[in-house]
Amino acid sequence: MRILCAKGYLLAGTLALALVIVTPRVDAQSSYTAQLSGVVTDSSGAIIPDASVTLTDEATTVSTTTATNANGVYVLTNLRPATYSIRVQAKGMATQERKGVVLAVSQETTLNFTLSPGQVTQYVEVTEQAPLLDTGDASLGTNVTNEYVRDIPLTNRSFFGLVFLAGGVTETAGQGTEDSYPTGTNFVSNGQRNATAEIRVDGALISAPEQGEGATTNVYWQPSVEIVQEFKVENNSFSAEFGNNGGTVVNIVLKEGGNQFHGSGWWFGQRSALDANDFFSNAQGIPKPDHLRDQYGFSLGGPARKGKTFFFVDFEKTRVHDPVHIDAFVPTALERAGDFTQTRVLCSDPRTVCDPDGTTLQHIFNPFNVMVDQTTGQETRQEFTVHNVIDAGLIDPIGQAIINLYPKPTVANPAPGEANFHTAVLSQDTGRQYDIKVDHHFSEKNHISARYSNHHDAFSVPTLFGDGDFNDGFTEPTDAHNAVLEDNWNAAPTMVVTSRFAVDRAVSPVNENYPTLSSVGLPAVLGQGNGVSRIPVIQMDNNATSLFNQCCTDTRFAHTLLSYSSSLAWIKGRQTWKFGGEQRIFYNNFFQPNPPTGFFHFSTGVSEQVVGGGDSDEGNSFASLLLGYGDTDSFYAINPSVANKSKETAFYFQDDWKVNSRFTVNLGLRYEWSTPYNERHNRIQFSDFTGDSGISVPIFLASPAGTVLVNRSGNLLGTTIFASSKQRNVPVDRNNWAPRLGFAYQVDSKTVVRGGAGVYYGLNVATNFQFTGTAFGNFTPIRFTKDNFQTRFATLANPFPSGAPRAQGTKYGSLAVWGFPNSNSLDTGTARNAEIYQWNLGLQHLFPGQIVIGADYSASRSTHLPFSSFSGTANRNFLPSAIRSTLVEELNPTHDVTSTAVSDFLNGTVANPFQSLFDPSNPNALFNEPDSIYGDSEIPAINLLRPFPQFDGSFSGLTRLSAVSFYNSLQVRFQKRAGHYISFEGNYTLSKSTDNSSAGANSFITGLLSSGNPQVFDNLRAEHAISANDATHRMVLATIAEVPVGRGRWIGRDMNRVLDAIAGGWSISTILTFQTGTPLTLGLADARLADGQQRPDVICPQLSTGLSYHAAAATGQPILNAACFGDPGDQVPGNAPRYFSNRRSNGIHNSDLSFSKEFVIREGMKLQIRGEFFNFTNTPRFASPNTAVGDSQFGLVTSTLGSPRHTQIGLRFEF
Repeated sequence: MRILCAKGYLLAGTLALALVIVTPRVDAQSSYTAQLSGVVTDSSGAIIPDASVTLTDEATTVSTTTATNANGVYVLTNLRPATYSIRVQAKGMATQERKGVVLAVSQETTLNFTLSPGQVTQYVEVTEQAPLLDTGDASLGTNVTNEYVRDIPLTNRSFFGLVFLAGGVTETAGQGTEDSYPTGTNFVSNGQRNATAEIRVDGALISAPEQGEGATTNVYWQPSVEIVQEFKVENNSFSAEFGNNGGTVVNIVLKEGGNQFHGSGWWFGQRSALDANDFFSNAQGIPKPDHLRDQYGFSLGGPARKGKTFFFVDFEKTRVHDPVHIDAFVPTALERAGDFTQTRVLCSDPRTVCDPDGTTLQHIFNPFNVMVDQTTGQETRQEFTVHNVIDAGLIDPIGQAIINLYPKPTVANPAPGEANFHTAVLSQDTGRQYDIKVDHHFSEKNHISARYSNHHDAFSVPTLFGDGDFNDGFTEPTDAHNAVLEDNWNAAPTMVVTSRFAVDRAVSPVNENYPTLSSVGLPAVLGQGNGVSRIPVIQMDNNATSLFNQCCTDTRFAHTLLSYSSSLAWIKGRQTWKFGGEQRIFYNNFFQPNPPTGFFHFSTGVSEQVVGGGDSDEGNSFASLLLGYGDTDSFYAINPSVANKSKETAFYFQDDWKVNSRFTVNLGLRYEWSTPYNERHNRIQFSDFTGDSGISVPIFLASPAGTVLVNRSGNLLGTTIFASSKQRNVPVDRNNWAPRLGFAYQVDSKTVVRGGAGVYYGLNVATNFQFTGTAFGNFTPIRFTKDNFQTRFATLANPFPSGAPRAQGTKYGSLAVWGFPNSNSLDTGTARNAEIYQWNLGLQHLFPGQIVIGADYSASRSTHLPFSSFSGTANRNFLPSAIRSTLVEELNPTHDVTSTAVSDFLNGTVANPFQSLFDPSNPNALFNEPDSIYGDSEIPAINLLRPFPQFDGSFSGLTRLSAVSFYNSLQVRFQKRAGHYISFEGNYTLSKSTDNSSAGANSFITGLLSSGNPQVFDNLRAEHAISANDATHRMVLATIAEVPVGRGRWIGRDMNRVLDAIAGGWSISTILTFQTGTPLTLGLADARLADGQQRPDVICPQLSTGLSYHAAAATGQPILNAACFGDPGDQVPGNAPRYFSNRRSNGIHNSDLSFSKEFVIREGMKLQIRGEFFNFTNTPRFASPNTAVGDSQFGLVTSTLGSPRHTQIGLRFEF
């Protein structure tokens, strides 16, 4: 309610101020262009009306002219960031011209003129430095100028690494400083979610919704460093022109041609011989891996027609070769033949009698010979004819063919527990891209700009195991296209119309190189559901490497983002108004069957002695595979391709009112709405959690003590509504009014006070999705047994004895998917956009030496954020905590951690009240679904205790849109323009961020985000804690320093050219990053909490062992104190917070350094040699420790984030 009131007050205040302003004026500032204004007076201070003001781009000589109004004010808008000359003429006054006026991205600044009496032909020239203060804008942002883009060492030459120069921007928890997936947007800004920023190039979007992930953005094409002129990160109180993002916009401006030809050529290379080794590899004597990277290209700009038409083009190619080191467990020659008499393992089960060396023979037993104790019901598998040797007649020919796909061991006699196969294969990543940009000026009033960009990349790794741990066995080509056409028309001296159309398209058909079904004798029916013929996933347990277990190798996707916008800008008097609108249409074609031909789990449990005995030293996955006997969690899924379409529409009004020469008010109002995705063939459905099924199934279940847990009568609630021509998507959120209010007050020529507040709406979670409705797909258990392993039912040759799986479609109407899990992605509720409230107040001051320091309080409060898509909150069919508590009180009141009584009751089977609806022998049965367990006489008790018992597990819709976050910060920015041989740009941020979910659709990106999921779904408010991305202190500083020695420099100004070639022209540039760690979250190695993510109990305050990360890594000792964490017990939520504010990951202490030597060939032509060192001090940043309480590795630090020091050599020619 308080948030709604704040939004209302801000809206009312904005409208009230707008009504006060009666003189019309439109903000002519485009999304990336600059604005220059000022007052022209004479030497006595009197204003000069009707003075002519001409602005000329020094590179193109294209000019635009305006005149001062009755107040002596001039305003020049829609100015491309560039270096200008400005000339002012007035009758009876000497003409004055200022050169070298540099305007930056989205800058609004003031430049006043004082003219002296004289003739117009008299001329006064002033060389002007770029204005450093934004005197007319309330937004917070950081301009990254070309010198930093060009000279700061950048990993893989990606300028996105410089985004972190902006205040309030940090890495995503668990990620390194390198740009990673999602490309270009995987950072956290002002407390908002990662991967939600908006990236624009020359005003055109290059960030698009990520396929299948809803409110997450990704960049598939990014311009080369050599074509980027500069960019600006805006992350608080920006113009009403912007919206539909996570609160941050990165505006990039590309270089353009001029009247003089100019360009560059470059090569940057990396070789492993110059790199340091990883901390842990070095400690273990493992040599550093081979690595090769080359990146080379050229750029060229110039006139196609001087003063009229200009072009800029570039081409770049990269090639990367990296080894993929593979350590695997493969079957020995004896094991391939069914002989396991030599198979030994390290003892891990306390019941095992071990040999003196700590090992034991891994006993296997015959799953086709099971004896059942009639008294206890215990099932015991018997010996094979020869102990630990599978009878030849029991070996499945398909299992034998699959096991023969494994390579032979490369290690003759490995120690127990050590891999017996070591090799390395070479991954290859080749890419090329080019950009073509043309600018044409029809006249002073009209010009157009067009650009087309293309990027192609192909990543491939040879096939060995097709395992996700190694990423081997597939080729991933990606083609990205980005194009924009923009027209700027000065309809009148004070009126500008800007129209823009842009296209962003990415296509990626991932191709696997796996054996086919027929090559090992598997039936063709496994390939019919998804139209894929490759071998299924062969999932193995410990000491056996899985085959073809790679989730995304059969992905095919293509997205197209069309965006068009138009704005009308009108300037009059002291006011500037801007009216505009935009629409984005997103097309998503996506196919990702996972797994496409089935998931077959060959567990050790299938060949252990006691069925369900859980003896970790018995049973062998290779033996289970040879027997062709899979476990009960094997399954088959049909996932059809999808063709989504969604829209984002917005209209806005922006007014920048220059109240006087010192005070500017920024007013804005944006109205936007998101039209959630539909599917071309209407293959989507909406879960109706209150829908009346019209079917009554009496359900009664009591606890073992007799307490009634559920006693339900009447019609069951929970139905399905299928999409139709009348309802193709979920309801639209049409309440997205976004007022913006800000001010800037110029205290004096060197000080500006600014502040602002605004409402923003995030990218809608329903922009697209990767799957159809569940009724159009299928999830079928492969039931290798139906009687708890007494006999086998399905086989590899016949995995579906009851018939081939098929999708239900719409045949059951509102009762779709009964008897199965219903993990649908949509429901009848509105897909609300996240609401982001931001405000800031700060001071900026220009100090001597061209140093600017700004200090700002910046904060945000966000509501209606999506909970993590992997958190389970989309599921409404969870076990109520009241029932769980009742069972715990009755069955395990002391919370004995060894007791499994509650889980045994929940997972135990009870009489199935739904059987008659599924029984094929019942003529009145509603469902013909032989693969559903609801046709059995008994089903798990937990199914009847859930709110929607007709579903075997989940009943889902949109993920919960009720997460909240709160962010407060002090942001200090510091900047020095190049002068006296040094320039710098940086910031320090002190902040605190809290939330009850730190990620939405992007939680898959890093485990530190997805691991902090809720424990109890009916009390999500209890999840509020410090945010996973909280970073208390952070400082980033980029510096460029010229060594003041050489020709034209302080020392050796007249040095001869030979000596200058040795001693002169040296420069050093660096970017330093220091940050405190992000909070840790803890889980349990043996979690036992139905539907939720169980956390441990904190039982004492000494959570740390006192070791530093470096000491823990070096000694192999834990950094966390296991004695202070405990198992809360079976089905008991732990008392640990979602994230610990006092237990954090390793912080960042990183320095990237570059040394360069410049050779001046002749005027305007130079060659630069560079040596760049990333992580120059080779300071390891350790990854988070193992946080699974109860795991033998708990608290240990075993890996690093980012890379050890690596070196890049570069040559760059410029003219």
